[in-house]
Parts: sequence; structure tokens; C-alpha cells
Amino acid sequence: MSATTSALPTRLSPLHRSLRGLVREVRYSARHYLGCWRARHLDFRGKLLNLGCGKYLLPGWINADLYRHADVCFDIRARWPIPDGCVFGVRLEHVLEHVTYPVEALHVLAECYRVLTPGGTVRVGVPDSERAIRAYVEGDDAQYFRIARERWHPPEVRLPIEHLNYHFRDRYGEHLFAYDRQALSSALSRFGFVGIQPAPFDHTLDREDREEGTLRLSGTKPLHQEANK
Repeated sequence: MSATTSALPTRLSPLHRSLRGLVREVRYSARHYLGCWRARHLDFRGKLLNLGCGKYLLPGWINADLYRHADVCFDIRARWPIPDGCVFGVRLEHVLEHVTYPVEALHVLAECYRVLTPGGTVRVGVPDSERAIRAYVEGDDAQYFRIARERWHPPEVRLPIEHLNYHFRDRYGEHLFAYDRQALSSALSRFGFVGIQPAPFDHTLDREDREEGTLRLSGTKPLHQEANK
């Protein structure tokens, strides 16, 4: 086998990819329904909700994901097992880009609004696609691409266009929409969030390897429904 051939990434057949996706969705569905049943015993009132936590659990928060180590397990693409207007804050860090836009993404933001108490805040972080596009225009020496090579992108990603595609799609095509500030702000305001503004990096919440390259916005659910009209 030549060096060129051995350097190629592993290729899965279309059938293999489809079957793997089906198995994954069946597993997610089972975990969601079991998690919803277990969530009946949780008290969400006045709590902070960390959605899509992965293995990074935040102390003092209710950590939610489809993985078993989370405090509560449910699929954010379905209705959440949380009562209306009960949590003080919702955090989504590198989560929203993993669901389809507009249908699933807008559902997630609508659920954020539903479960938040009036005056509660949502904090959303997504890959900063505007910065990636600007870096592509700047060329191979752009600071963003240098950081991406060091922290996020695999060695086989070398050319600027390859970095841009990896940013949009991730390794296994898991990124389903590329956000800039306008798109994210528009989606938040569509469901009535107000006071939408940049959310600065918070070392008590955010991973250090994502201080760069992440677009973060926060918004507030109005104290009175009249402010939503």
C-alpha cells in the first residue's frame, strides 16, 4: 500500500453509514423515553440547565444529554420532560449546530423559551462561521486556521478550503448548520428573547480550548408576556 493510499481517511459504504445512523437513532429514542420517565422525579424549579453536556458536567447545574452519565437524559429534538417556566438559565455550548435548521434548531430554542422562568436567560455558543469564512479569504496563514490546526482539526486537514469544510461539517458530517451572529440573533429573537448580546467567555463555564472560534450570544425571556408581542 502506498503512503498516499494509507493516508486516506477511513471510508464507510453508504449502506454502512445508513445502518449506523438507524441504530444510533433507535438507541437515542430508547434513552429519551427512559430518561423522560426518570425525569419525573427531578425538581427543575429554580435550577440551571446545561444542555448537551457531553462528558463535561457543570457543578450546580442539571446536566442534560443523551449519554448515561448526565443528570437527566433526553433528546432535545423532542419535547423536553421539564415543566413550563421553571428553570432560571439554559446553556447550550456547541450543541445547536448538531441539529437541523430551521426545524429542529427552532424547536430547541422554543423549548428553551418554554422551560425558562420569566427573566431567565439562555446562553448559546456555536462555531463562529463568519470568522472561518474570513479566515478562508485571508488565506493559509490566517490566525483562525493556525489555531484550528493546533486544537480541533485532524492532520489530514491542510488546505484552507479543507479547514472551511471541516468547520462546516465536522469529522462525520455532524455539523448541520453554520451560524453567524445575524442568524443566531434572529433565531433567538424569533421566539421572544430580548436583550440579545454577546456572551463573553466564562472560565467557570466554558472550556479553554473553545475560548477561540466560538460565537456566544445570550438572551432573556421577558418578565411579562406583553413584552413579547
